[in-house]
Amino acid sequence: MNKVIIGVHGLGNKPPKILLEEWWRLSINEGLQNIGLPGTKFDFELVYWADSFHPEPLNPDEHDKSSNLYLSERYEPARKKTENQKRDFKEKAINFLKRQRDKILFNETMHATFPSFTDMIIKLFFKDLDIYFTQNCVEENKQDCLAKDVINEKLLNILKNYKNREVLVIAHSMGTIVTYDTLIKSEHEVSIDSLLTIGSPLGVPFILNKLKNPLSVSPEDNEKLRVPENIKNEWINIADPDDKVAQNADLSNLFSINRNGVLPSMIIVDNDFESEGIENPHKSFGYLRTPEVAKLIDEFLCKGKNKTLVWIVKKFNFIKHKFSK
Repeated sequence: MNKVIIGVHGLGNKPPKILLEEWWRLSINEGLQNIGLPGTKFDFELVYWADSFHPEPLNPDEHDKSSNLYLSERYEPARKKTENQKRDFKEKAINFLKRQRDKILFNETMHATFPSFTDMIIKLFFKDLDIYFTQNCVEENKQDCLAKDVINEKLLNILKNYKNREVLVIAHSMGTIVTYDTLIKSEHEVSIDSLLTIGSPLGVPFILNKLKNPLSVSPEDNEKLRVPENIKNEWINIADPDDKVAQNADLSNLFSINRNGVLPSMIIVDNDFESEGIENPHKSFGYLRTPEVAKLIDEFLCKGKNKTLVWIVKKFNFIKHKFSK
């Protein structure tokens, strides 16, 4: 298979890589199954960088909820939604498109007037983000580097491994910051076909300001960031209206188009993730299994292939899955 999907997780401590990678794969499979494409085969690798900040991963066998290693949000298949819930989401999405709600943390005026206040909020509530932007190297054997350089290198090395293949990167939350930084710094080293950003904070004013540097700022408009030239086909930003991190979801006015004609577009989805009775519209598993993301993944996997052959394979997989139950 000449195509590969690379995932980049978000901030905070995570379960061990092998488990998190499997949960991402199961979430993608669930989405494909829900749009009638069970048994779809794809190559997938997760860029795991939580171990740069957290010496011990979250423990799936830890039952003490007060423990720092307690794993509260696990992957499990979504529950079926009622028609009322579907109508509620449609109304929610319309309202979202009419007004993108800027709270204190996401308010441009607040950041411009009190930059130290928003920096303080980052330090208090987003420890990993603060370390990424401000602190020195997090690995003992490296002295003269920034924490962000170590993390960017992890993604860059995996992209280099797939240099001769078509790559779809799916980046979640703070992983979208890591991905943007890495791509903009390695434009002459690697390229990808497409980028999906899910639950992304890239539209948040203070995040944009943190990302501005001589490499990233658009030469035509220094208020905008450049779309990396090594994104060849498309960049789609995907957000749930209730995901506070992704409230500023329309990135098209914040970035300048690249030479391939790529400018971020936006899709609004319903992230149905729930764990222990608590909804989390920011969770990666919920985004990955949405029908919108599943369709984009299918389009990527099928692009350039014989349409008749693809149709036959899909039908075969559907029938095989149906009679194997």
